[in-house]
Amino acid sequence: MTAEKKKYLTLEDVAELLGVNYQLIYRLVRAGELPAIRLGRIYRVTLEDLDAYLEAKKTTKFGICAACGTRYKSNLSLDNQCEICARPICKDCWTRKGVRRCDEHEEKESAS
Repeated sequence: MTAEKKKYLTLEDVAELLGVNYQLIYRLVRAGELPAIRLGRIYRVTLEDLDAYLEAKKTTKFGICAACGTRYKSNLSLDNQCEICARPICKDCWTRKGVRRCDEHEEKESAS
């Protein structure tokens, strides 16, 4: 049975599927980044958890800062959120400019 057909994968299976070293997968599981089931001293990863982890790690998604409108190739630059609606705000606006609200809510606050 190939790794693609199994419901529960060993860490070796996951490493092989992704073409990475076993130790990397082991570290991700031990750090709690990649969810796994522990049975005694053995770890198993579900395909659903692996897919969710990989989807969350994608960096090719485009994100737009809700305060300045800058387009980012990675959501890593959009760590912060509007205090009201939780739209993403880039690190530059958050740290350098002190912006805590998206442009829409900032305009409403200014008009009041």
